[in-house]
Amino acid sequence: MNIECIPYNNQLKKVKFQDIAFNIVSLEEIPKPYYKDYSHHKSATARNYKSYDTMGFRDILLDQSSSYLKNNVLKLFIITPKSEGLPYDAFAYLSNKTIVGMHFENKGNFKLWMDLIFAKQYQKLEEYKSNGQFERQPELNPNPLFMLTLGKGQFSQRWANSGMLIDEKPYENTGVYLYKNAPKQYNEAKIAKEKQNYIKKCIQTELPDFDKEKLLDLWEQLVAIEVSKPMEISNYSKEYQEFKELTNFDFPENLKTLYQIPNAHLDIHGLGLMTPNEVIDEWKNWKQIYDDPNWMLIDLTGNNLADGGKTIGIYTNPYWIPFMTTGGGNFVAMDFAPGSKGTSGQIIAFGADEIKIRYLAENLTDFLQQINDGKDAWNNGFEK
Repeated sequence: MNIECIPYNNQLKKVKFQDIAFNIVSLEEIPKPYYKDYSHHKSATARNYKSYDTMGFRDILLDQSSSYLKNNVLKLFIITPKSEGLPYDAFAYLSNKTIVGMHFENKGNFKLWMDLIFAKQYQKLEEYKSNGQFERQPELNPNPLFMLTLGKGQFSQRWANSGMLIDEKPYENTGVYLYKNAPKQYNEAKIAKEKQNYIKKCIQTELPDFDKEKLLDLWEQLVAIEVSKPMEISNYSKEYQEFKELTNFDFPENLKTLYQIPNAHLDIHGLGLMTPNEVIDEWKNWKQIYDDPNWMLIDLTGNNLADGGKTIGIYTNPYWIPFMTTGGGNFVAMDFAPGSKGTSGQIIAFGADEIKIRYLAENLTDFLQQINDGKDAWNNGFEK
């Protein structure tokens, strides 16, 4: 089977619709429209609710398209036929950074699904025709098309070539349109560079000098009061080496001090100290989010605030080392990418529920001193 692919590069912008060779695809294995399974729901009303499983259809279609093309389909555009009997035009973005034009046959279960998905759009179109909308707005196209966009976690419907300002125009400058709307994964290097450029001016991996005896004394005081589940003493040399290989900087020396006492599961007023293994695992979890091209810089910074110039307003970055958890995906961390008014190794709060990256203390010693003094140091940074 010879599949004609279009490389994703700057030359794509010059491609016209008539230049594209479409591969005819028969989707005979698509199941008939079926309902979502609500049988597990506690509510009897919910169990009896009928709703077509369009997300299930999406996953099946992406899987079948990937199988047919022998490459993972990251994103799929499907455009309704220009007239009865013609196929659906489709464009598949493959993981090897090529694009394939396809014609999905306008028949069978696939057509049933598409009619269900676009039912509201067709209904709105009939309303426009009956209420004179097209006569009042002659710039509108009375025979528009509709486009379905599918991808992992993506399912959207839009009007196409309708004359509306906000509609999609896949047939005008098709190559430019395909280039502009490529999946984020196609620009991983650019996305990664934007993130790195944003934080690189803040990176300070050298930990300032600290008084080890004072830190150990403060910790021993807390251990004597709050110790819960002891663990075996270990030098954690393997974990510290793994951390350095992952991060390219050393496991913080002051944090190592805490593990000299066999109390890695210490629980201080709801704060759980994490073992070095747990620190590494949680760092990996957040690094995966940071590296994910679906999380662009604007996504990481769009909903997070800095704390008075001491922290930077970003959802996560690889220079935060979570070492205590408050539960629910929220953490106390050591910060090696502080804001312009912050210091390397300062203690911050970040996580799933933290909109502001809260500054908690200048360093680990100060943080423990506040706790020893009876202060809720982990709540610093909240508005009074």
